[in-house]
Amino acid sequence: MAAESRGATKATESPSATKVAKSQGSTNDARMSGMILQRRIVLAVVAVLLFAACGGSGDEKSGSSGHGGKDAFVTSLVAEDVIANVTVDPARVGDVELHVEFTPPGGSLQQVTSVVGNLIPADRSLSTIILWFEKDGSNHFHYDLSVPTPGEWTLDFDAALDDGTTALYTTPVTFAP
Repeated sequence: MAAESRGATKATESPSATKVAKSQGSTNDARMSGMILQRRIVLAVVAVLLFAACGGSGDEKSGSSGHGGKDAFVTSLVAEDVIANVTVDPARVGDVELHVEFTPPGGSLQQVTSVVGNLIPADRSLSTIILWFEKDGSNHFHYDLSVPTPGEWTLDFDAALDDGTTALYTTPVTFAP
């Protein structure tokens, strides 16, 4: 009797209703698969961005500085749509390391070819320190210097981009005694 019921049920279903049900099922399956794939892509992109924002592997040769101790000055500046992540470590009188890492818009592969700048004291009786940054890797530059006196200084630098444009960045930096 169960077999007859099943047969009767099959007999009462129209062929078009069966096609619609199968079509909706496959459409829903495809839609779910697409949503799952989109979520996985979004999660992968977020993971890559977080990894990059946190300094990647931490290996200095990879282009991430790993600088920024408790006495460091850290800021991000934008010029010509290129972000410059600046670290002055330590931000106090004496030997100091300046690091600048550049991020072109949209993660493009545009390179910064050179960086030069000045560290200008608020006290005009002191000399400006000229900065000739050395390239450490892809879009990563550094300069080692000695800051003679505490106070607020102005860090300005020009980044020459490989497309021939120049980006000018300026920020105040306070050096502790």
